[in-house]
Amino acid sequence: MFPQDTHILVVDDSANIRRLIVDHLQKLGFKSVVQAEDANDAISKVNTQQDKGNPFTLILSDLNMPGPSGIDFLKHVRGVPAYKELPFLLITTESEKGAVLEAAMNGVSSYVVKPFTIETLTKKLGEAWRKHNG
Repeated sequence: MFPQDTHILVVDDSANIRRLIVDHLQKLGFKSVVQAEDANDAISKVNTQQDKGNPFTLILSDLNMPGPSGIDFLKHVRGVPAYKELPFLLITTESEKGAVLEAAMNGVSSYVVKPFTIETLTKKLGEAWRKHNG
C-alpha cells in the first residue's frame, strides 16, 4: 500500500466530491493531499510541484469535468516522461464504461466508480500500488 507520506493530488470539479475523497484519504492516514478543481488547475499544480522538486506520487482524478476531461489530463500526465509510471486512479460513474476502456489504453492504474466507500477506495489504492510496485 502507498506510504502515508504519499504526495496526493485529488482532481474533481465538485467541491463535495473532493472533500469526500480527501476525508477518506485522511482517515487512511495520508497527510499530504492537494486539491484541484479541474484538469487545467491540476496541470498547473503538477508542473509547480515538479518545479519545486516535490512531485505528486499519486493522482486521483474525476473523468467527467468541464474543459479538459480526466482522460485528457491522464494523457497529459502520461506524456511527461517523469510521470509515465505515476499511479493514476480515475473516478467514474457507472455510465462511463467506454471511457474506462480508453483510460486503460492510456495507462490508467485503476478506477473507482462513484458512489464509493472508504473500503472500495482502499481496495482500488491497493490495486494501483501493486500495479506500480509489483
